[in-house]
Formats: sequence, structure tokens, C-alpha cells
Amino acid sequence: MREADNTTLVLRYFERFAAGDAEAAFALLDEQVVWWVSGKPDQYPSAGNHSKAEVIEMLGRVGQIMPNGLDIKVTSTTAQDDRVVAEVESRGVSAAGKVYDQRLVFVLQVRDNKIFRIREYLDTQHAVAVLATA
Repeated sequence: MREADNTTLVLRYFERFAAGDAEAAFALLDEQVVWWVSGKPDQYPSAGNHSKAEVIEMLGRVGQIMPNGLDIKVTSTTAQDDRVVAEVESRGVSAAGKVYDQRLVFVLQVRDNKIFRIREYLDTQHAVAVLATA
């Protein structure tokens, strides 16, 4: 695929997820996707490598913690070869009333019109402070 096509696919993924259509977003992931989350697993339980099923489960828990959902906005993208880097803002309020205001960077790799690798970089301390204690 061309870099522009890869960027379109990645933007479609985030648009579907932001619209609350997780099923349509997950359909854009390869069945063998590996989603790596930054951090140390002993300090941030979501850190490390995750399969598609594990990601779906993990994001389902976030959905329970954030009952009104998250406002997700892609602020920029850069593409090279099979990789698209997306800078993302994510905001929401937890069931406990804590404000989640996160800046993330995703490095996504595309193969055969599917996302097959994701590396997610975020402020893990903020995520723990809001999500783990909600």
C-alpha cells in the first residue's frame, strides 16, 4: 500500500473507535496483531505485548471505567513505508469523576490493508492515577 493509503486506514481506525464503533475499528486490525504498550508491567498493568483478544478485553475495561466514553482526536500523522505515526489526544471523565487528559503517540504498521503492529506511548503515571483508581 502507499503511504497515503496507510494513513487513511489508520485515520479510519481512530475515527471508528472515537465514534464508539469498536467492532468496526477492531475489524481493521490483523488477527495476529501485536499491540505493545509502553511502561513497566509492575507499575502499569497494561504495559507490554497484547494480542487482539487481550486488547479488546483491555479496552472493554477502559469503557467501564469511562462510562461516557473518551473524546479521541488525532492531531497529526506522519507516514513512511508501512508505518504511520499518529499523535492523539484522549479526554474523558471516569465513573469516579477523575479527568483523563492524555497525549499519546501510536506507531502503527500496515500490511495487506490491516494494522498488524501497534506501539503505544503514553503518560503511564497519569493513566494509573485515573484508570487504576477509578
